[in-house]
Amino acid sequence: MYIPYDKIFSTLALFVNVKFGVKLKKFGQMLKTKSNLKYICKNKKVVLKKIKEKLLKKEKIIVAFYIYDETKWKSQSIYDLLDNDERFVPYIFVSKNCSPENNMNFQNKDDIKKVYNFFKNKNMNVFYAYDFENDDYIPLDKMPIKPDIVFYSHPWYIFETQGPVMVSNYAITCYIPYFIATSVSPIEYYTRFHQYVENHYVLNDLIKNYYAENMDNKGKNLKSVGHPMLDYFYLNKDKKFENKNYVIYAPHWSVDKNNNLHWGTFLDLGYKILDYAKAHPELNWVYKPHPCLESYLIKNNYYSKDEVDLYRKGWTDLGQIMETGDYLDLFMQSTALITDCGSFETEYFLTLKPLIHLKSKIDPTPFNPSVSKIVKSCYEAETYQDLEKILDEVIVKHNDYKALERKKVYREMGYQNNYAAKNILEDILNCLK
Repeated sequence: MYIPYDKIFSTLALFVNVKFGVKLKKFGQMLKTKSNLKYICKNKKVVLKKIKEKLLKKEKIIVAFYIYDETKWKSQSIYDLLDNDERFVPYIFVSKNCSPENNMNFQNKDDIKKVYNFFKNKNMNVFYAYDFENDDYIPLDKMPIKPDIVFYSHPWYIFETQGPVMVSNYAITCYIPYFIATSVSPIEYYTRFHQYVENHYVLNDLIKNYYAENMDNKGKNLKSVGHPMLDYFYLNKDKKFENKNYVIYAPHWSVDKNNNLHWGTFLDLGYKILDYAKAHPELNWVYKPHPCLESYLIKNNYYSKDEVDLYRKGWTDLGQIMETGDYLDLFMQSTALITDCGSFETEYFLTLKPLIHLKSKIDPTPFNPSVSKIVKSCYEAETYQDLEKILDEVIVKHNDYKALERKKVYREMGYQNNYAAKNILEDILNCLK
């Protein structure tokens, strides 16, 4: 019998003083989490047995990727590997995130259709997991194809009937973050979602060990496998790319202290970098903002919509703007990346090209051990004067004096022969043995 501990104790909190009420709510949440974990553990044995029987009968294992933002689709390599394996059939389940209307992540129906069309245009198996007619979320076991395994790529804004607790009743739940893990912030590993998923796949042992030390379950659901996003570099290691000399500017959205990261440097450097680009038209410039940056600037009254459009026009007059999730070809055809986004820094690092990290002045959240090691081998700029000096020396004069240091770290971290999709598939099959 399911007991709604969180609702019960939240109601009790209404009849006591505020301080004690907070404690009651936390206690209710703790009881709810424990109850859910017990429920998930009980379900797991039944679900594993069911999937094993399907394998023995040579029935197809149905794998669903729960998605609500196509710009954050990072699992193409595992989808493709499963699609080419006769034991599995992968599907994309496109849903709507459940963020409130005043949130910068809020989605309307056109946003959901855009996500669906992205996958449909790639000829992938895709279904809506959202009922437009009734404006409601479809429980994943009520989809046209009932999944045996569900992959999540977002840990937040998931409606309850599509979340890992309810899904554990009929499927194995897995989590591949849409981002490359970057910070030491608990939001990357310490929410209830992170406890509820049965397999949480992380980039490497540096990250796994850090998370495990700080998790209540000591990281028992963590698996160090690499990241499917980085499989692009493994799968294309022998491909020859034309160098189009792109210099990419990719600013993060976290431009103030009203968030848990404080990495963004756009307010200080955004226009100065555009001015530098205008002074160097011989370079092939690309502006690639984080998907949330412009809405964050407008929502927090830093820029008006007209001012954002004017800034964008400065880049389109000079070069181009890149906003899709398929940007790794662009990375391989580039000369350098300028960014304050930690996940981009890990991705771009694998190109072994010059990477310039813009360091925030507003007490940035520290990077995790993996990203910290990468950043130390790259160029760092805290002021525009620092940045201008690096750009003049490294980009304009072609003096990449940290190239050997980057290659040394690249070898030490073992990126050259890591195929995450294969590692994840092997882990799933091991779970079924």
